[in-house]
Amino acid sequence: MTCTEAQSIITAFINDELNISELEEFILHMESCPECREELEVYYALLTAMKQLDEDKNLSDDYSQELKEKIEHTQERIIHLRYNYYRKKGVLFLIILFMAVFFSLYHYLMPEEEVNNVTESRFRLRTSFMEDRFDKPAKELNDYLEKQGGLD
Repeated sequence: MTCTEAQSIITAFINDELNISELEEFILHMESCPECREELEVYYALLTAMKQLDEDKNLSDDYSQELKEKIEHTQERIIHLRYNYYRKKGVLFLIILFMAVFFSLYHYLMPEEEVNNVTESRFRLRTSFMEDRFDKPAKELNDYLEKQGGLD
């Protein structure tokens, strides 16, 4: 982060409007750049004093100490958020791993279905759907007529 970028988001930092990655970059820059740190202290003192005056609160005695505490609190928050992020990723990884192991074991430990090889069957495959429907009554009629004395 450059000094210009850092100085442009000082008010956002004071008003707690930065996301976690911006906060991390901002804090790192403020720790390494004395000019920007001084600029932050001036802005923090001015904005906090104006806010306290607007809310009819007593003015603080040591704005630099308050800023130091705010930065420390922000660093702790960053660590806490990073910890939660990696913890969630770890739990998700363990759940996926557990599911993969479970389904693998389930597949191998389940008894296999019995294979029923048919050796004998009375099933006859028809060559046509309508074959039995029309041929059977005609055959029965012919058989009946032959038994009765034949066809005249």
